[in-house]
Amino acid sequence: MVSMQTLPSNSFHTSDSIEAALVDLARVGMKGSPSAVRKMANQLIRRVPDGIVDVEAFRRELHSAISSTRSQGLQFSADTLPMEAGGAGALVQLDESPDGASLVLPMSVQEDLDEIVLERKNETLLALRGLEPSRSVLFSGPPGVGKTLASQWIASQVGLPLVSLDLASVLSSYLGTSGRNIRSVLDFAKSNTCVLLLDEFDALAKARDDDGDVGELKRIVNVLLVELDRWDNRSFLIAATNHPQLLDPAIGRRFDRIVNFPLPGRAEREVLINSATNGELAQTMVRAVADITEGSSPSDLVRLAERAARRSVLQNTSFEKVLLTELLKQQPNGGEPRTILWHRLYREYGLSLRRIADLSGVSHPTVSNAVRRLDSGEPK
Repeated sequence: MVSMQTLPSNSFHTSDSIEAALVDLARVGMKGSPSAVRKMANQLIRRVPDGIVDVEAFRRELHSAISSTRSQGLQFSADTLPMEAGGAGALVQLDESPDGASLVLPMSVQEDLDEIVLERKNETLLALRGLEPSRSVLFSGPPGVGKTLASQWIASQVGLPLVSLDLASVLSSYLGTSGRNIRSVLDFAKSNTCVLLLDEFDALAKARDDDGDVGELKRIVNVLLVELDRWDNRSFLIAATNHPQLLDPAIGRRFDRIVNFPLPGRAEREVLINSATNGELAQTMVRAVADITEGSSPSDLVRLAERAARRSVLQNTSFEKVLLTELLKQQPNGGEPRTILWHRLYREYGLSLRRIADLSGVSHPTVSNAVRRLDSGEPK
């Protein structure tokens, strides 16, 4: 029978009621698994065994003990980036000063990201109650909706470098050594405090029963399952996918959080257009452009603005006129916003009705009638 009167370095008077907890802690410690020891310690912090006199002091001391071991050897080192097979180059991209300042997201998504950052910034407060911040998150959504930019924003907010791995590239170039390369990246991220972004995650985390899958991919999925379970919260893991339906369900369940990124709504599009055009558009035009670009991603809007800016310089034409012309070339859906654009191009910029019709992919009478209705004040 184990009988302890005190624990080392404190005055936590105990009774035999903590025997089971100590035996469990010793058992996982002997297995050489720091993450398991930490998990057990957090359980003790959360549910302090009977017999501990000063509960809060016990929690502080135990938290200090597991924190002190984590702080050793965890300084980030860019000189030890994992390399490709044969040493041809680094497997990852390193951004030591990530930004993400231009991030514009729906409120519900931004609230999820804010909470992730809040957890990381209050790790000690959580730990004193035996809790850990989220260790991993899966970003899901169509291309261009801000998943990569959100990763940069999180890294900037928590003051950590961003390490990015394009899984699709690694898979296509190094199929024979993909498993080893992936493991080296994961090991690097676990030993260097950072935010790790696994981009194009569906390239590797495919359903294990996919008939087109190869043996190595199945092995890599198994590796990912194990690593996600063991992932330590000193580094934060983000996986991004454009095709969540391709993910092995077992992989998805391993993430602490799943954040879905939708296409921007009208309000978000207005903010994005204002930002992308450097405030050069009148607000009436910003609203019209936001209406007519429904279904566009943030990256679509940025590319549209950049393309219009280049052409306005090369053609020595106003930016607004070129932007409107670019919108008409995209043949957006019909309706009031488009007829307003037709009217503006015809009355304010002097484009012929036939030219507007050609750009819009509609007949000349369609444009002519729409412009006439606006001139007369008839319903659009």
